[in-house]
Amino acid sequence: MYDLLILYGAVSMTHLFIQLHFAHSHYIKKQVQKEGGRISPSVAIIIPSYNEQAGALSRCVESCLNQNYAGKIKVLLLDDGSRDAGAFESVGAQFSSNPMFEAIRFERNRGKREVQKEGFDRSDNSDVIVTIDSDTVLHADAIFRLVQPFCDPHIGAVTGDVHAIKTPRLLSRLIDVRYWTAFNQERSAQSLFSSVLCCSGPLSAYRTEIIRKVKWRYVNQAFLGRKCTYGDDRHLTNLVLEDGYGVVFEPYAKAKTGVPENFTGFLRQQARWNRSFYREMLWTFRLIWKRRFNVPPYMAYDLLMQAILPFFLIGTITFMLTRSWNESWIYFISYLSILVGIALIRASYAFLRTGDRNFFLFPLYAFIHIIFLVPLRIFALFTLNEKKWGTR
Repeated sequence: MYDLLILYGAVSMTHLFIQLHFAHSHYIKKQVQKEGGRISPSVAIIIPSYNEQAGALSRCVESCLNQNYAGKIKVLLLDDGSRDAGAFESVGAQFSSNPMFEAIRFERNRGKREVQKEGFDRSDNSDVIVTIDSDTVLHADAIFRLVQPFCDPHIGAVTGDVHAIKTPRLLSRLIDVRYWTAFNQERSAQSLFSSVLCCSGPLSAYRTEIIRKVKWRYVNQAFLGRKCTYGDDRHLTNLVLEDGYGVVFEPYAKAKTGVPENFTGFLRQQARWNRSFYREMLWTFRLIWKRRFNVPPYMAYDLLMQAILPFFLIGTITFMLTRSWNESWIYFISYLSILVGIALIRASYAFLRTGDRNFFLFPLYAFIHIIFLVPLRIFALFTLNEKKWGTR
């Protein structure tokens, strides 16, 4: 019995420490490089919007137009046939006098990828295309920081450091804690090897020359005979990696984004993200095999761990509960100790980096992960061909 528990603990802890080691190495590397490059390529910021609130949309556009950036910026707001055009019209009128701003509305809903392609087509003369969500608020120097990794001609895409727009609700604080670990631990470790597996929707940048080559495949992706609607950010990242370019995380390019306001919305979001993870995981494994002599070993290792650890976890929990019920609850208590220990290690690293005590909420997020998100992963795996977005 304890053999399984020890094995799970050893695998989980080893993976965590490997990840933290590479994440911290990347953090130190970026500190050294922070005052490095000073490039200012022309940038087009594409904002797809659907049923967004006027206030959030206004803050998003304003943050894009008020960047501290020496290069040329064009901001494209594209409304995907929202049921009520009021917010789009209000924001369009608010910024209509700004020569950097352009607003386009589609009469019918086309889907996010089709809308983005319209933005791509209209941005072909820019050096870099930045994609953000309609509820994202950029830090004043986010674009400047985001494009600096393009000093390296081998880098094809960059993702920024995204935080949750906090509300008084506990859920938003928990999500913000999770976002920090997702970016500053997981993506940071991947970035050390230029192999970030998902450029986040709220803030990412791509070389226009790459977008020009892959946009048709991006828009027309199909899975099990049906056109894909979700998982756009992960698939676009895969296309960049497939083209032989590196993908990195830029921790100094910061943005905040809206998060689900209630737990039901959070679970819908997680189901959608997990479906895209499993679908794109197959693509990424194929890519790794295709380029097996030129892929960083950490990329293959990290993807493999992401794939197997949830199922290892389910097996361990099932075994623990069965033995605890039949023999002694000491088994389950031992398992919970490992779970809390891993969460506290993550929280302690984050606290040492930021000084934010909210990270000690992470054990609570770990319990949510066990009780809700792990079963949700199984549900997502068996509903991969679901087309509904589950959002607005």
